[in-house]
Amino acid sequence: MGGFGSAQGMITAIKNNNRRKKREAYDGWTESDKESQGIKVEPVSEKTLSEIRKKMKKQQQVTFIKNFIIAIIGLIAFFFFIQLVFLYFENDPGIGWNPY
Repeated sequence: MGGFGSAQGMITAIKNNNRRKKREAYDGWTESDKESQGIKVEPVSEKTLSEIRKKMKKQQQVTFIKNFIIAIIGLIAFFFFIQLVFLYFENDPGIGWNPY
């Protein structure tokens, strides 16, 4: 196990990542220029915002449906497992629910 040393190595690798300077997003980025280090905020039209909200709402609906289906399948599997356990112990003469 690497312990804390491996985590420190990963942090150092991220800090010294030279590949990010090759990306297009960092073309005008310099360490000495204070303007290039900030995030540029641009105004967005209300139409664009409403489109983004609609897309996010659709994504949330799809995620909810997926999670709901997974939960239903999980519940069915759980009850099926419980039924199998009860059937197994019901047919075992040594362990059962009957007092005889």
